[in-house]
Amino acid sequence: MNTSSSQDVQLRPAQGIFFIVLLLLVIAGYVYSLFSELSMLARVHEQGILIKVRTSIPPLLIMMPALAVLIRGIACRLLRLESEQAQKKGLYFIIVSFPVFLLVWAVYSWQLGNWFDDNGYTECTWYSGAILGAPKIMLSDPGYCVKQGYQIRIELIDWFETQHNSGINPSLEAFTQKQQQLLADYKKRFDLL
Repeated sequence: MNTSSSQDVQLRPAQGIFFIVLLLLVIAGYVYSLFSELSMLARVHEQGILIKVRTSIPPLLIMMPALAVLIRGIACRLLRLESEQAQKKGLYFIIVSFPVFLLVWAVYSWQLGNWFDDNGYTECTWYSGAILGAPKIMLSDPGYCVKQGYQIRIELIDWFETQHNSGINPSLEAFTQKQQQLLADYKKRFDLL
């Protein structure tokens, strides 16, 4: 029976390559999400009615070096190039990155909220997601935020997106008509009174 406290965990090449490819895909997905988020924030300057923001996306940039360290660690483990001391330093770096990310996320969310306030946007909690990291829905006019739209909020957000892509800023009356139509369709579909 081996009682050694520092057992070397073997990593098969196929496993290592799989994890490296997976982490690279995560990074590529993050880059796509970051550009999407930045284009959504640019709508403030276009005076868009609805802006859907995920406050966690830009601060995740802090975690990218940690993923790079993890990829490097896996590659070095496969090639048996790194000492145990270097692996521990990499692990400490990854562990420290997470609280730094949380701090940056809190500060960024606070600053972004102030920036939206300064530009005349308010959050519509009826349309925003309830879980941590869900998008916040910011509206240029609080009149667009109505409680009766909760059941159809996804359809309303999609409608706003379609209107924006068409270059149309819908009036409050057009929004109200669309909301009533969507609610009527929802009630008819689910037999609600």
